[in-house]
Amino acid sequence: MEIDVRGLSCPEPVLIVMDAMEDYPGEKLTVVSDAAHTRDNIVKLAETEGRKAAVTEAGKVYRIVIE
Repeated sequence: MEIDVRGLSCPEPVLIVMDAMEDYPGEKLTVVSDAAHTRDNIVKLAETEGRKAAVTEAGKVYRIVIE
């Protein structure tokens, strides 16, 4: 599942990802963000929930894959 949080202000992106992790437990999620602080907060959230997060960057777009 891909979640696009570009243009959203914190804490909204984190809340959206939290809901998705609850609704789709164990599923791989790909989050697309355009803000470094959002990227960092989503990675921290994933780690707090015991999941792994990998980040790739293309220009000013971050793709966070949560497994």
